[in-house]
Amino acid sequence: MIIEIIATSVEEAILAEKYGANRIELIHAFTDGGLSPSLELAKEVCNSVSIPVNVMVRPHANGFVYSTADFHKIDAEIDYLAENTKANAIVFGSLDEGGNINHGDLIRVIKRINGRLGFTFHRAIDVSGDPLKAFREIQGYGDSITNVLSSGGKNTAYQGIDVLAAMKDCQVINGAELLPGSGINPLNAAEIAYKTQARQLHIGTGVRLNNMLDPELFQQLLDINYDGLE
Repeated sequence: MIIEIIATSVEEAILAEKYGANRIELIHAFTDGGLSPSLELAKEVCNSVSIPVNVMVRPHANGFVYSTADFHKIDAEIDYLAENTKANAIVFGSLDEGGNINHGDLIRVIKRINGRLGFTFHRAIDVSGDPLKAFREIQGYGDSITNVLSSGGKNTAYQGIDVLAAMKDCQVINGAELLPGSGINPLNAAEIAYKTQARQLHIGTGVRLNNMLDPELFQQLLDINYDGLE
């Protein structure tokens, strides 16, 4: 099981790796669902850990519809991350005014990445009109989109577990892989992993105590025998 942990600073990233994380998602503004961190921070975090670092590319918290001006920032962030950091992937998502996947934006981002970085489509999918339909559409991009982070259209992955399982069922070979996230913790991780058959989990508050990464919660999460789940 790949355990991806949200980090907002160099210190958190280092602790997450120390405690057993397999991958970092670096963000700014936890309470806004994650925004782009500073590019300098992204570079420093990537240089401070040996595990992969996926970096949020989201210029504002006002939904997931982006203007031409927004895309000037998005393009610049992608170029910087690809050319000046050891980032593993970007984390990005875009919808149109009707709440559908914005395929024009996705094609633009994929062309901008040009094979230089991986690409996780984030929880914009969960506020789309039909998350399962959106997941199927994203499968059409093959491995140009690496992962889809989703809670199944609900507030938490546990609440959306049936939709997540349906997403996993329609995942195609060499298509974007399901990454369940939101509200996952040591108490529900096993059930979510079992019912969705996901090979990776995205965790933020579930390993935090008083807003700080907690080694005991990490250990509880890592002690689960994911390989034994059937």
